[in-house]
Amino acid sequence: MSIRQTLIVAALCVVLGELSPVVSPAIAQTAVSRTPSGSIALSVLLELADRHPEVSIARAETEAAAGGVVAADRAPLPQISASAASIDLQNGVGPGSWMASKRLDKGLGIDWTWERGDKRLHRTRSAEHSLDAARLSQTDTLLQRRIAISSSFWELLAAQDRESDSRELLQGAEMMADVARKRLEKGDISEQEAARVLIETERARSDDATFRAARRLAAITLAQSSGLTDSDLKAEPSWPDVSTTADADRASLADMVRQRPDVNAARARLEAARSALNLARSLQTADITWGGGFNNYPPDQRASVQLRAQIPWQINYRYEGEIRQAAAGVQRAEDGLRQVISVAESELASLLLRRTSTAHRITLLESTILPRAREVLQRAESAYAKGAIPLTELLDARRTYRGVLIDAVEARLEAARSDSEWRLRAGLPLR
Repeated sequence: MSIRQTLIVAALCVVLGELSPVVSPAIAQTAVSRTPSGSIALSVLLELADRHPEVSIARAETEAAAGGVVAADRAPLPQISASAASIDLQNGVGPGSWMASKRLDKGLGIDWTWERGDKRLHRTRSAEHSLDAARLSQTDTLLQRRIAISSSFWELLAAQDRESDSRELLQGAEMMADVARKRLEKGDISEQEAARVLIETERARSDDATFRAARRLAAITLAQSSGLTDSDLKAEPSWPDVSTTADADRASLADMVRQRPDVNAARARLEAARSALNLARSLQTADITWGGGFNNYPPDQRASVQLRAQIPWQINYRYEGEIRQAAAGVQRAEDGLRQVISVAESELASLLLRRTSTAHRITLLESTILPRAREVLQRAESAYAKGAIPLTELLDARRTYRGVLIDAVEARLEAARSDSEWRLRAGLPLR
């Protein structure tokens, strides 16, 4: 094992030791069902997405937006006032009861503001559109969480395959090391050639340790994505069948863009901004505050009634600042909608391209390249054991086979990721 690989493995072990206790206090423990082999299916983990803290936060924001609708859809509350006036500080208020004899002008009044210009309507519509945006954002948050869980799941499965492949390569390297020792004892090969075989074996052992640590890290990442405290996870060894994927046309892509929750949330925010602009413009229609009161001033005046009306005098300000701010908010929401649509179109087009290309790539690797590389390696190992080929040809065959194994795992991983994300976004069942 080289110094660099030793340091990598040591660092991974340190990180694993630090991350494992961190998961427990942050996330509530959730029991999950496992298969008889102890592995977990992707469908089980996707069901846990709704309990993740990110989704809970989005749900709370939706509830807050619902409260905003209730707060917006109400008329101004009436104002009740009570007063005591005409108090004589020099002679006092006189003898007798407070209600009937003392010289106090006692008053009781009520005032109510009449909102004009459909302010309540615009205010409520803005809150309702904000509620729609919050609900759609919650849906998008749940979708993103499921995509993240599926991506982490396939990463763990790929790490398990890499670990299995590295174990297979290590076993083959150890067998060749035994063959090299026997040939060295017979004098068929030099000590230098035997040492090279042992070096390759140690490299395979170092790679195996690195891939084991990478698999543990992938399990921790999946646990954090799913909101689990148990980081000792094992993905169910079942790659999706992505050998045949139908290409989507432009019409279906456009439909998927229109149905995306983040796009619809941006549209709802635009409608909320437009309603806020209408509300700002309605401020130029002045509200009238109506009021009335009952007064009692003994003994000269037993009772009296007053009526009043108040209206703001917009003499030098017509709410231009509020209107300008609301208009800027509409422009910002329009630009945000265009940006979200552009990003959605590019994401879906890129996702479709990756889904199609990786399906063809994995078919070629698994049906043609990988079997041939395995056959070449087996022949090279058999020939080297008989002394028919030099060591360099065996090492080339092993490295070629190792590279093809890595490429095959990466192709499966990318194909599974893109296919799962496509199906989650399209509302299709995973396979």
